[in-house]
Amino acid sequence: MQGQLDTKLNAAGIEQARLAASALEEVPFQKAFSSDLDRAAKTADIILQKHPGVPLDKHEALRERNLGDWQGQKLEGRSSTAPWNAEQLNDFNLRAERWWNSIILTYVESLVREDPMHRKADLPANVLVVSHGGYISRLIANLLGSGKMKCAEGVVVHGKCRNASISVIDILESGEAALVSYSDTTHLKVDLVQTNADVIDQ
Repeated sequence: MQGQLDTKLNAAGIEQARLAASALEEVPFQKAFSSDLDRAAKTADIILQKHPGVPLDKHEALRERNLGDWQGQKLEGRSSTAPWNAEQLNDFNLRAERWWNSIILTYVESLVREDPMHRKADLPANVLVVSHGGYISRLIANLLGSGKMKCAEGVVVHGKCRNASISVIDILESGEAALVSYSDTTHLKVDLVQTNADVIDQ
């Protein structure tokens, strides 16, 4: 379990990132955000190698949940309840929601305000966000639970967000959002599809 330990990508993680980069190669990104933890930032760097010139902003607020004394432990060896020094789930949820509101929705508003021709042509503005499985899972669950986002037809939120998976959210000018895909791993080799041990619901 990693939590906010600043671990580096291993060989499998680098290969996962390269496969994700290939899957996203044809998406014309205008902007990119990532967690400032090395494993997420490195993943973003690998993806953006295929998108030269796209700026990357690294945000502490995109970090995985701080798991306290669980960090560095094996999943099967942990206690049954979250340690006292872990980031409280409510605080984690609030951190993710605040980031969404202050960064993503503000960015959407700025595009509408500052680029009317882009708006008139009805062109999508694609933003890359690279974070962590626990963070993405909680953010999506919170947006769905609050009614700020709906699932597109046929989309099912099926548990944990896997490593190097791709989720897609469409956002309208109004700020309304639709989850178009969740934890898609079709770009990964079978032996590289991994469950994220940091997704904890307590």
